[in-house]
Amino acid sequence: MQVLSWRELDFAGVVVAGTIGGYVMALAGLWAGRVRGLAAVDIADFGRRYMVSDRPSAWFFGLLSHLANSVLLVMVWAALIEPNLALPRVLEGMAFGLLLAVVLAGALVAPMAGLGFMGRKTGSSAFALTNLIVHLAWGALIGAIYVPP
Repeated sequence: MQVLSWRELDFAGVVVAGTIGGYVMALAGLWAGRVRGLAAVDIADFGRRYMVSDRPSAWFFGLLSHLANSVLLVMVWAALIEPNLALPRVLEGMAFGLLLAVVLAGALVAPMAGLGFMGRKTGSSAFALTNLIVHLAWGALIGAIYVPP
């Protein structure tokens, strides 16, 4: 198994892919409510909730924390997963996005927000489906944008 250091990565590419992927994911979550069967997911509001703040600036800091997490997760993907899989980068990114949708968003963030695992407490599959779709889109984007050196 090959693990790359941050110096061996295209660090600027990691930052660009993470920022674009995270921003598009946040927008897609907001727009998803317009699609039948999906739920609007305000990712910045989830960030506000786990920072436990109701200040007017908390939403903005929730969005910033989501973008920072996105960059850090792209770094993990580029250092650990991408060098060790022989799949097209878009598929590798989508697989990582799916893992994050279930493990981080579904099993950690959603329960912390009071929605239960994968949003089960909502009584609908809309949150879970939206969660999977936006994370798959994020993964496809990072796989398409990031090019290893």
